[in-house]
Amino acid sequence: MSRMQRREPGFIGLMPCWGRSSRTGAHRTSPGTSPVSAPVTRHALAPHSVRPPSDDSGLASEVRWRRRSNSPSLTRRLVQTLAQEPSRTKDPSPACSTTAAASGDGAVRVQRHYETFWWTYAPTRETYRINYRVEEANNGQAPRFHVLLIHGFGANLLHFRKNQPVLAQEGHRVFALDLLGFGASEKPSLKSDGRNEPEHVDATCKGYSLELWRDLCLDFIREMDRRYDDSPHRWVICGNSIGGLIALMTGVMLQHRQVTTSSIVAADNPIDTMKHYPKEERQRDRLAGLVLLNCAGGLTGIRFSELSPIGAALWWLFTTIFFRSPLVYWLFERIRRPASLRQTLRQIYRNAEAITEELIEILRAPAHDDGARDVFAAVLRGDAGPTPRELLQQLSPEKQVLVLWGRDDPWTPFDRGLHPGTAFPNWVPVPTQLRLICIEDCGHCPHDDAPERVNAEMCTFLRELWLVEQDRRGQQTSDL
Repeated sequence: MSRMQRREPGFIGLMPCWGRSSRTGAHRTSPGTSPVSAPVTRHALAPHSVRPPSDDSGLASEVRWRRRSNSPSLTRRLVQTLAQEPSRTKDPSPACSTTAAASGDGAVRVQRHYETFWWTYAPTRETYRINYRVEEANNGQAPRFHVLLIHGFGANLLHFRKNQPVLAQEGHRVFALDLLGFGASEKPSLKSDGRNEPEHVDATCKGYSLELWRDLCLDFIREMDRRYDDSPHRWVICGNSIGGLIALMTGVMLQHRQVTTSSIVAADNPIDTMKHYPKEERQRDRLAGLVLLNCAGGLTGIRFSELSPIGAALWWLFTTIFFRSPLVYWLFERIRRPASLRQTLRQIYRNAEAITEELIEILRAPAHDDGARDVFAAVLRGDAGPTPRELLQQLSPEKQVLVLWGRDDPWTPFDRGLHPGTAFPNWVPVPTQLRLICIEDCGHCPHDDAPERVNAEMCTFLRELWLVEQDRRGQQTSDL
């Protein structure tokens, strides 16, 4: 077997895994949640808002979704004919009182739009709408940590619907966001192949990439720190699949005691970047810990440097012919069908009861937004980005990492491939700073496939971090 055949599958996210048989199972009862210790506040908005002022304050919120009225192209009509898919329809109204509800025709509808963070991405000089959701315990006390949940490729913030309330009940303020290009966030066309980019686009723009989403998370963290100034919160960042890589990249930047913005985050040396910030911002250590859920090996999972010469040539030929032709749009039309989504989920979930109509709708609805197929194609053409090994080696020894891994993941295997979960403890500066837990009878998305186990492990980890945080604050008080 060649080196290219031995590696883990190439595409990380909620996509079909070609050439693998489905594995299903119903080894657990339907997911439950921990007892409610305090009511949870779910922040929502009125169904009307306006575009923010030109000062880019980022404080405006919006639920109404703006759409572009582009006429169908020949390629789009051809793909729709081949895939026998109807034209994309407008999203249902976001004004519903629950996360999931049945419409008049019996179909499941989910609330997708929550609060809005207006993000200006410096390389394109454009401002984009980022959808996010925040929950916290309404117990009259200041939250302990700020927790950020980052989804994987093809998913969105509702993939953490079974985790966010539980973590909020533990006394934390918990944020989940839709990355640019996914969920209810905007899906703009960004430079990805060096052709036909607008003149105002900066040369540093790589299109959809891990670096772009890292910059988004850093700016989001800075804005939430400014908006919620009730205490000097530190952050615990959690991500699944490519969201795990984004969490690592964000954490590596935060540990350098900087509050970054995308306009200067491109500096090669984080220490050089710090001089651009006021002294009081540079002295704030923002990272408390990291949680990685079946962390991906890269954006696409394949790097030319990891392939044999023949494998690299074949992969280049495949990406040139397939990813840069209408065939990739035909693939997208096939993947977004409910039946195809269900088949894909059966490959990566072990708990058959977790594959509900609500989950299908959560993943299906954003795929019908304007621009969704172009984002899909751009991500497949994107650079794989840094490896988990490179990022873990950059962590400070005092930073604690919890790694949860579903044993039966066919896409990011636990004990084989180039970036297996079993190797993660060997890649950190101090082995004791990383705790690896394998979850049996669980697949690629443990937070949704086995939410009870993931919630329990995360809550325990957060309690331990909080004890360390209290000691840290006590030491700072005694030094004053």
